[in-house]
Amino acid sequence: MRPILMETPRVLIRPAPPYEPPVRSAEADRPSAPPAPAGVRRREAINGSARAVEARRFAVGTVTLVLEVLDRRRGVNQLDGVVTQQLLAELTALARVHGPVRPSSGAPPHVMDNAATLRRVHVQMRGPGAAEVFGSCRRGERVRAFAARIEQLPCRVRVAPGRYRPALPRNVEYRWQLVDFTIV
Repeated sequence: MRPILMETPRVLIRPAPPYEPPVRSAEADRPSAPPAPAGVRRREAINGSARAVEARRFAVGTVTLVLEVLDRRRGVNQLDGVVTQQLLAELTALARVHGPVRPSSGAPPHVMDNAATLRRVHVQMRGPGAAEVFGSCRRGERVRAFAARIEQLPCRVRVAPGRYRPALPRNVEYRWQLVDFTIV
């Protein structure tokens, strides 16, 4: 069969060239592992999204708390339990070096125009118990970027006298903690 050519005064219409499927490799012919049942995939997706929501909630609260500590609106001791000991020492030193934020001239002393406020927070999960956090904050007219890392780490917890918790030996729970924080 010959292709039909249609001519108009300015346009020449030709049929499309024949399509050939791509060449299959030997690896594509090899059988793969059977897929997980739909219920298992759905449960993992729900657990993963719930973990991501929990990580984001923790990240927003903790970064806000860190900014308030750096502005000296809160004490450093309020970071106990949400940041690692090494990061707590670094944030304590930073809070000492930087004086408290002063209100702008003409404003009442209780108004903190130059206090850092959180603008955006993004959380990228890096595993079941780790996430990277990044975003921006505003201090006055200046916008600054920050980056952080949070992980679920074992923490010793107190148990009420007389209560036995066999699922957690030595009274340890995994809780989110801020491991690293950088502000530019």
